[in-house]
Amino acid sequence: MANGEGSESEMSGGASQGGADSPLPPMPHRHADPTVAPSLLGGHHSVVHRGRPRWSTVALILLFAAALALYLALRPGG
Repeated sequence: MANGEGSESEMSGGASQGGADSPLPPMPHRHADPTVAPSLLGGHHSVVHRGRPRWSTVALILLFAAALALYLALRPGG
C-alpha cells in the first residue's frame, strides 16, 4: 500500500457503515471515580476544616481586598 493505495476504500467503507440508520451500541455503566472530588459529582458532604489557613492564602485575600478598595477609591467617573 504505497502512497495511500486502498485508503479511499477503507475511508468510504467505514463512513458507510456508521450511517444514521445503524443502532448505537449500549453505553457501559459508569461508576464514580473515587479520585474525583465528591462535590464535583453533586455529593453533599460536610466541610472538613484542616486547621489554620496558609499565610499565602491570607496574603492573597488581603492583596485582593486592597486592590478592590483602591479601585473603588480611584475609579474614573466615581
